[in-house]
Amino acid sequence: MKILVTGSNGQLGSELKDLVTKYQEHEFVFLDRQAFALDQPSTLEDLFILHQPQYFINCAAYTAVDKAEEESELAMMINATTPGLIAGQCKKHHCKLIHISTDYVFNGQSTSPFKITDATGPQNVYGKTKLEGERRVMAENPDALIIRT
Repeated sequence: MKILVTGSNGQLGSELKDLVTKYQEHEFVFLDRQAFALDQPSTLEDLFILHQPQYFINCAAYTAVDKAEEESELAMMINATTPGLIAGQCKKHHCKLIHISTDYVFNGQSTSPFKITDATGPQNVYGKTKLEGERRVMAENPDALIIRT
């Protein structure tokens, strides 16, 4: 089974790289910004044709929470537009998408762990772009999985 993973040099992508040595039966392809820049999604179709993955784990994101306030268009492209495009390509190529999101989609006021049914209410641009990314992923590919970290 071939699994594409974006954000290979980020915190989560790096952790996954360390874990995959235990899963030799699968072929993991880790993509960094050079291999796939989320702010330039025009190469997405080519990635699917080249690698023909069965799974796609999207760990990449615009994660500079404070800077997103100044660079809202870039954050929206990376956190919402491109994940929606990835979801569409996954559906087209019969590839299961696992999209990583964040608890920033909530308002941060809970005193207990959030549940999937809790109302969202992001308080900053970063959270708003991640929530929009979730919406676009589900609109393009309702079979996708979203994990909020």
